[in-house]
Amino acid sequence: MTGLDIPVEFLDIEDLAQRWKCRVSTIESLAETDKIKFCLRPAALEVALARTPPEKYNAMVRQLAGMHIDHRYVYLMFKDKEHKIEITRIGDCDMKEILTGPLRVDFFDLIIPLRQVKDFESRHRNLKEYEFEPLADDFTRIRWYGKEYRFGENQAKVIKRLWQAREDGQPWMYGKHVLRDVESNCYRIRDVFGHNKHWRKLIRSDENGKYCLNLPPRQLNLFGQDI
Repeated sequence: MTGLDIPVEFLDIEDLAQRWKCRVSTIESLAETDKIKFCLRPAALEVALARTPPEKYNAMVRQLAGMHIDHRYVYLMFKDKEHKIEITRIGDCDMKEILTGPLRVDFFDLIIPLRQVKDFESRHRNLKEYEFEPLADDFTRIRWYGKEYRFGENQAKVIKRLWQAREDGQPWMYGKHVLRDVESNCYRIRDVFGHNKHWRKLIRSDENGKYCLNLPPRQLNLFGQDI
């Protein structure tokens, strides 16, 4: 069967990350800071309501599916992706009054209405390619503003270490600390990269011994702008 044109009303977390060309961790950050709100996937509600009397089932599904999850609970779920989290309250709704037991949801039970996605995009119209994306787990292949660059194993370790520092919210690191962490025998960052001139596009120096990736702060950037 081909040529299906099925309207999409909801996106899941991975769909949204692909649409916005960003990492899933960026979506998590937006939820944790209450920039966007998620709904529960209907299938998760159907499981939770399996023992509900038929006359109440449809009304409850409609009621719960449209509810936004309080971002504090989204935060808890994001911090424990491998385990399901018991939720006894969603917004102002006491789940104990509706369900026979706590509602159990996990990361992949969350969806976001497409109308909310479009509204968010309309408030951040300056869309452009995500500046930096690792194309290999070891960071030997990097996409930078839509163009691919390749680095040697030791060079990639430096880039990855600076990426980790940025993810931790402390993007600037002393070069000697970076070299120590990646177990390099070099004494200077520039010595690691040698004749590979592309590293200066990716890495900034404060001229006082510190380095960071040439990117805006992680928690503030989406679509190449502050949000």
